Amino acid sequence: MQSLKQIFLYIFIFLSFESFSQITDTVDLNKIFGKFVGGFCIYDINTSKYIQYNKAQCEKRFSPCSTFKITNSLIGLETGVITDTSFVIKYDSLLHPKDSFMLNNSPYKYWYDDLSLKNAFKYSCVWYYQELARRIGFERMKKYIDILNYGNKDISGGIDKFWLCGTIEISINEQVEFLKAFYQHKLKGFSDRSIDAVKSIMLYETTDNYKLYGKTGSGDCTDDKVLGWYVGFVETASGPKIFAMNVLVNDYNDLNNNYRIELTKTILKELKII
Repeated sequence: MQSLKQIFLYIFIFLSFESFSQITDTVDLNKIFGKFVGGFCIYDINTSKYIQYNKAQCEKRFSPCSTFKITNSLIGLETGVITDTSFVIKYDSLLHPKDSFMLNNSPYKYWYDDLSLKNAFKYSCVWYYQELARRIGFERMKKYIDILNYGNKDISGGIDKFWLCGTIEISINEQVEFLKAFYQHKLKGFSDRSIDAVKSIMLYETTDNYKLYGKTGSGDCTDDKVLGWYVGFVETASGPKIFAMNVLVNDYNDLNNNYRIELTKTILKELKII
């Protein structure tokens, strides 16, 4: 007789297949990605339809890098390790000595201060989230990663580095499913308060036509390429859309000038969403 664990696994696989069997359109974004290999997926909450570019890339798992700050923030809030988005962790100059390059460049120059969760997210401060993860601890972190079914769920690479080109990996498609549940307040084990708090710090841009929420991520996680992520959602008059994008570039210089965000906005304009 099959174990309950096996049955639940089959149900999850079936539901995942069902979700992506709803993809009714693919889009050619070669001219936008240009010389770089990348993938993109977007889900329209009002129509329950997906649009996808580069199926193979969308299915392949990569390190989440700093996009994991969304999840880390949620878990920190839900466990009570941090109380709200104004929760401050003090900068420790012994653990994180000042570096001349970082002091002269954004966003790193902001890392040498005591930071709130809101500003740590805004400036994508690595040390803040490493300290947060240490305070959460392995057992609680693993518990919530399993509840979320986040990627391959492997945090064995170290409590303060498993998401930094470490052991945990997630695909574009899985990012979309996670953010879809997040946006619709359907994350098991997480309160509306925690979700709303994280949503508030994800807000990147407000215009007359849309609100853009998201988080970038990057890392030299492959032998000869640098991985860049941008994941989030956009709210427009036609309803909210959940998206995830990643791209493999030659080096960090290719990610300058908000490349990941601007690339995503170009795609959203191409799809006539913004």
